[in-house]
Amino acid sequence: MGKLASVWKIASSWYISFVVLAAVGVLIGSLVFFKVYPGKPQIGIIDIPFTVINENSAFVITAFLDYARQNDDVKAVVIKLTSPGGGAAASELLFFETRKLREKKPVVIVMNDLVASGGYMMSMGANYTYAKAATFVGSVGVILTAPGPLIPSPPSEGIITTGPFKRGGGSRRDFIGLSDALKQAFIQIVVTERGDKLRISPEEIGQARIYSGVEGVRLGLVDALGGDTEAIEKAASLARISGYDLLDVNTEVFRIFNKKISRIQEPLLPLLQGDGSRGTRDSASPVDGVLDVDMLRRLFLPSGTGERQESALPGFPLNVNPPNIYYLYVGPSQ
Repeated sequence: MGKLASVWKIASSWYISFVVLAAVGVLIGSLVFFKVYPGKPQIGIIDIPFTVINENSAFVITAFLDYARQNDDVKAVVIKLTSPGGGAAASELLFFETRKLREKKPVVIVMNDLVASGGYMMSMGANYTYAKAATFVGSVGVILTAPGPLIPSPPSEGIITTGPFKRGGGSRRDFIGLSDALKQAFIQIVVTERGDKLRISPEEIGQARIYSGVEGVRLGLVDALGGDTEAIEKAASLARISGYDLLDVNTEVFRIFNKKISRIQEPLLPLLQGDGSRGTRDSASPVDGVLDVDMLRRLFLPSGTGERQESALPGFPLNVNPPNIYYLYVGPSQ
């Protein structure tokens, strides 16, 4: 009886040990598979498909930046940029969005033909910048067009305003002060982001000159001369990765975008085509997707203004003429 008990004790202890060891092996294997070897890291490539920055282009570019920021497989991002700038608010948005991406993973910008004004502001959000020798960079400054009076003097007795500048928004001196304040804010962004690398004074920056890539590097406005290859290698170095793949962020975002648009359009095709048929398009391109979104917004989303003044502001005497502010380089590029 004692022998049987001994045999059972050995067998049971072996069985338990086997189960425990198997469980530990499965756990260790899972950790190794999912944590140590989760797949190749990726470097996201964003090729900005616009030159002028405005509300619509900034919307699409922000979608690229958001995708790269939220995709955990993307360990670093390279942005290829050519832009003379554009609208002030849209340019500022892209600077903040690029800097937000930088806070999560390294961002390297390749400056191509021209990166000036609002385009240069966006590049200040990156960790590192490259330019070609013949790239034009700089033009740190503001263009502001004051609106002028909405209602001519003397106004009709039926029109009442509540302040001396209600008709025009301010005096010429006010708008000069506003443009100078925006210029100083732009200069401060450059000074803060470039830091000790700058070899040019804030006063010189504020002259809004344009520089070649070689001069930009010498003055500290750009980090180094180089192109796509150098930028990818730098991004991998900053992210401390090797054996990486390249991910075309543009293609991925447009693929997701068009898939969503297709789901929206499918039940609306008869309405969009203006007849009762459910015909299909020969092909779908990224541009089609962007245009469809704009069309759907116009068709189904309410807004504060209409296509014509009469529908937006019935009975108002003149077209609305707001002040326009640009971070835009308008000089020669060649």
